[in-house]
Amino acid sequence: MIRICRTASLLAILAGLAAMALPAAGHAQSPVLGQFSRSYITPFPPGNQYRLVVLGDSLGDGTWSGLYRVFKEDANVEVIKRSRVSTGFARTDYFDWNANLDGILRSEPVHIAVVMVGANDVQAIFDNRRWYKLGTEQWRQVYGDRIDGFIRKLKESHAAVYWVGLPIMRSEQNNQTMQTMNEIFREKAFINGVKFIDTWNAFADEFGRYSAYGPDLTGQVRRLRAEDGVHFTIPGYVKLAHFVEREIRRDLRVARAERNIPLAGSEEEQARTIHHARSQPAAVASAAKQAAKPAAEKDAEKAEASQEGAAEEGSAAESGSNAAKKVARAIPGLDLVRPALSESAAAAAAASDYAPPGEAIAHNIGFGLTALATISPVNDPNVLVGQQQLPLTQRPYYRVLIQGEQLKPKTGRADDFAWPGS
Repeated sequence: MIRICRTASLLAILAGLAAMALPAAGHAQSPVLGQFSRSYITPFPPGNQYRLVVLGDSLGDGTWSGLYRVFKEDANVEVIKRSRVSTGFARTDYFDWNANLDGILRSEPVHIAVVMVGANDVQAIFDNRRWYKLGTEQWRQVYGDRIDGFIRKLKESHAAVYWVGLPIMRSEQNNQTMQTMNEIFREKAFINGVKFIDTWNAFADEFGRYSAYGPDLTGQVRRLRAEDGVHFTIPGYVKLAHFVEREIRRDLRVARAERNIPLAGSEEEQARTIHHARSQPAAVASAAKQAAKPAAEKDAEKAEASQEGAAEEGSAAESGSNAAKKVARAIPGLDLVRPALSESAAAAAAASDYAPPGEAIAHNIGFGLTALATISPVNDPNVLVGQQQLPLTQRPYYRVLIQGEQLKPKTGRADDFAWPGS
């Protein structure tokens, strides 16, 4: 009995550690907000500029063209094409996406990654000096491992990943392979906590069959698929990009709401501050030069300024008012209300060793203004809930929806078909 209890306790501890090791789905890692951010996309991109990088094959090329059009008017999102035609995950001897992704992530930041690939992977796979036939269990294993490694690298770079599923094809034989790859994409996205965007039914007719024609975003019936029955026309790619844009826009709104902490002001105030900071580089350079001066030189300037303005300083409140006016003149249209602070109160505040609980975040918004926020892990439901969850592969919905298991019904429930009293 003691040995059984010890074994059960050890299993419970291992299950808890596995649950803590798995990231919560729908929440991206953020180096700014700690281990996990509440929003899927990082709220604090450098310069408030998101880099949306499209990866994949020729279908990825078309996805980039559609996303470029739908985000063209958004100054905060830059859509970048890093896809390459005639590539995939089957022929690593021709082009290895996992190896090339390392170079992309080292050379440039990726805040949002959109991946669409698979049109060229309808072929056998060569791995460890062996060929694996398309669709076999060994083929699925090797292909899935390569997809898994690709997603993990993007996750480790703190990118928000959107994996676009393959659409229905004209060739029935290709459709079977496309559905197999979509199953792999969906499973790996689910396990790694990234988003899978299904496009299959969006380009099928009312009977679920392939159709080259369909309604565009305006509702007009147009040709959406190319002559080869695989790729899209321009209206088709714009419609495809719409489903991706819809998910990204939703997550951007969440990230924007998380970024707008009270001390940073409203969106209008932040935009006005950023605009004037960019339009006055001389003032910014002067402030940077002042900050870089040695401490002795700064003390000398302060002493000289104090001697010259001794006759004008009637009180500490007047001095605080003058400082607020200087900042207001540097940033036109920004009204600052700064309460009077006596010298004794300022000295007491400087000498205090009080620190707010949690992690303090400071963000310089220009001209000596700093936005402050405190984030406590106690208030983060992801941390609290994540410690109580089972490992992903043991959760009921994973066992039913992914593994296809049939769970034992509870007595008296609708799915309990046992004869009463048996």
